[in-house]
Amino acid sequence: VIDAFRLINPQTMMLGQEPRQTTSNLGHLNKPSIQALIHGLNRHYYSIAINYRKNELEEKMLLNLHKKKWTDGLTLRRFDTHSKTNEQTVQI
Repeated sequence: VIDAFRLINPQTMMLGQEPRQTTSNLGHLNKPSIQALIHGLNRHYYSIAINYRKNELEEKMLLNLHKKKWTDGLTLRRFDTHSKTNEQTVQI
């Protein structure tokens, strides 16, 4: 889950309008910390929880970030070893 923040326009607050967008996250709201409230949460900005799922390729890319060079994730295996692995996978 990612937290996104949106600024609150002070003029809309003076007019008595609700600055937040209506979402279906009502049951998934987290209570803000005291420190966030001191820094202006719900006064100058508000928080939006965003649920995001990664697909298999994105997970593989993120798992390759620890390698020494960014090109290490792009190196290909030898074709003969790759084809043997494919044949073994198909036979199973």
